[in-house]
Amino acid sequence: MDFYFGRVSGNSARAAFGLHEAGAHYTPHHVYTPSGENRSPPYMAINPVGTVPALTDGALRLWESNAINWYAAEKHPESRLLPASLAGRAGVQRWLFFQAGHVSPACQTVFCATNTRIQKFWNIHGEVQSLDAGRKELARYLVVLEQALADREWLEIAFSLADIAYAPHLWLVAEGGYDFAATPSVRAWLDRMWARPAWRKTADMIFGAAPPPAYR
Repeated sequence: MDFYFGRVSGNSARAAFGLHEAGAHYTPHHVYTPSGENRSPPYMAINPVGTVPALTDGALRLWESNAINWYAAEKHPESRLLPASLAGRAGVQRWLFFQAGHVSPACQTVFCATNTRIQKFWNIHGEVQSLDAGRKELARYLVVLEQALADREWLEIAFSLADIAYAPHLWLVAEGGYDFAATPSVRAWLDRMWARPAWRKTADMIFGAAPPPAYR
């Protein structure tokens, strides 16, 4: 397998985390997104959307980080990143859609306005005027996660792709100083996840030996 990723990319981090947890063997290819390499003809032949990450495995061409992770989990069932039951797999898909459709968009508004790593790499300043709205949206979605995690360590009882999906964008939010005090179960869940060796390997690969986020 060949894995194409960008640095300081939450979506690339999600896929890298999944590949590392699956124990997948791959050849990494750094795509330098600030220069527009992701829009070059060779890369667009792999991913016509021009986004990172992407994965190839023989004739297979995959983009979208959650799709990459699902493929890796299916290819490496010994990693047990997907539940065995139909209901369990449906539950994982629900959390993946919730992350992609709601949590990550709210996170992006917040970390673009607060995370200096993101701002420096992408040469942006974020929309400070949208920050309050983004925080309110994120807080609303974190309550859903808090309720799910109230009596368990992981979203689908055992560690799975459902948990992996949330790691990078909430990490960037935390690094920007977001206060998780109102959702202690979420905070404890993130601490467990970010302590995993696969995440530490991912953080080094994507964010450059970044230290764990400091909570306020």
